Amino acid sequence: MDLIVEKVKVVELTLEDGSKMLCRGGEESVLRTWGKYPVVSAKWTGEEETMQWIPESDELSDGSIMGW
Repeated sequence: MDLIVEKVKVVELTLEDGSKMLCRGGEESVLRTWGKYPVVSAKWTGEEETMQWIPESDELSDGSIMGW
């Protein structure tokens, strides 16, 4: 199994009602969030975090294939 490691920026999003939320996961994550919530601005906090994940696969550890 391959482990993906990526350093991403932490972005503070401001919503229409003035509330704020943090978004991690890079530019694509910010764009997806912008499409789901009433975001009016985005500002990099100056922080970066390391994200790690295992890519999704249809193959199970015993070699069989998941049937979605």
